[in-house]
This record gives sequence, C-alpha cells and structure tokens, in this order.
Amino acid sequence: MSQEKRTIIFFENVFAVVSYGVIYIALLLEIIYHISDMPWAAMLSIGLLFSIYYLFILILLRKKLDIDGRIQVGLIYLFLILIAFNSSLAASEVVTVVLRKQLTFGFYTIHLLQWIPFVYILWNAAVMKDFYKTKTSYLAISVSLVIGISYGFYNTYILSSSTDISSIYKIKEHFTILYLPIIWTVLASIFIYVSLKKNIPEYSRIGFILIGIMVLKLYSYDVWQMDNISRITAFIILGVILLLSSFTFQRLKNIIKNMVDKKEEEKKN
Repeated sequence: MSQEKRTIIFFENVFAVVSYGVIYIALLLEIIYHISDMPWAAMLSIGLLFSIYYLFILILLRKKLDIDGRIQVGLIYLFLILIAFNSSLAASEVVTVVLRKQLTFGFYTIHLLQWIPFVYILWNAAVMKDFYKTKTSYLAISVSLVIGISYGFYNTYILSSSTDISSIYKIKEHFTILYLPIIWTVLASIFIYVSLKKNIPEYSRIGFILIGIMVLKLYSYDVWQMDNISRITAFIILGVILLLSSFTFQRLKNIIKNMVDKKEEEKKN
C-alpha cells in the first residue's frame, strides 16, 4: 500500500470517528436535557445505556457503514469498558438511590437491558475483523463478563434483601463472603471448559487466575471473619483445593499438549 493511500485511509477514519462522535454527543445531550430533573445516578445509568446501544448499532452496521477494521476493534473495546462501568459503578449508584426511595426497583431493571447487546457481542466477537489477534481481547471479554455477572447478582441481591440503606453493609458482607466465591468458581469452570472445548489456552489461564484471586481473597480476608473451628476447616479445604488444582492443571496441560501434537500430525499427513 502506497503512502498516499495510507494517508487517505487515515483521514477517512478520522472523519468517520469525528462524525459518529458528533452525532453521539448531540443525541446524548438531548437525552440528558429531557431527564435533567432525575437523580444523578439515573442520568448516569441512562447515559451509559444509550452509549452502549449506540456502539452496538455501529458494530451491527459496521459493513454497511464501511467502518475500518481497527475502528471496529476499538468500538468493541469501548463497548466492553462501558459494560463493566455500567454494571459496577452506575448500577451500584442506582441501588443506593432506590434504597433511599428516590427511584423505584423498576428503574434498576432498566440497566439489565445492557445484556441484550452484550450477549450478542460475546457470541459474535469472533467474526469481528482482527479482534482476536491479541491476547488482550480474551482478557477484555473475560473481565467484562466477570464484572457484569458478579455485580449483576451483587446489586440484585442487595435490593432484594434490603428495605433501607441502614442494613446494606451487613448484606454486602454476607454476599461477598458467601455467594461471590461460588459465582467466581462457576465462571472459572466455564472458562476452563470453553478453553478445552475450543482449544483456547487463554481462557484456561483466566479461569485459574480467577480461582487464585478467589482463594487469595478467601484466606486473606474472609477467613478472619470466621470463628476458630471454621478457620481450621477452611485451611483444610485450602489444602484439598491446592492438591486438586495441581492435578487438574497437569491434566489440562497434557490435554492441550495432545491436541497440539494431534493437529501437527494431521498437518504433516
């Protein structure tokens, strides 16, 4: 590709980004104007949800709009960042406002609409041009999924278990100690399963990292909230987990190695 053609493509991409950005800002300001009398948390949640759907529409229409491959990848990364931000900070702020009786529970459920485009992106990210060329893409997908699911259950549990803001601390502690490790274990198992089924080693690493974070959290914080008998039991369980993890990791390593060797033999034949 000549230097002149590269320059033309560069300015075309800049023009496209600026155009989509101007349209986005105009629509966002119009939405904010109409909801300016609502609490700040509600404005933030609606603004992020609009941003998520705006990016989703651009990704859906990427071929018709002739969006450059690099811009497509950037849109997906930005989409995942907004999903994580909306699931964590924005949703948590909405929960606080709902418990203060400034918003209804029905408003909280609106932010769950983010899962429609999110699930689509999760299933179809592989067909996006150049997205999986780097290992960062697997990490971005995984982190956004873990944050989305964890905070989804976390905030829903708080709203369903609390009647006012005064009881929120104990409920948060209960969820963090009891339910969050279960959620992370299930997610880690799913990552490892997908890694084996689709031969994607990155997901197995992410799965084991998630288990490691969970164990570190459990034995650096959670265990000290227990009584002495529970602590002894927890450390016994830790030994069993480490032993099983060692066998599982070795087995996983052998399975992946056999898959690679089998593919190399098929190529030679």
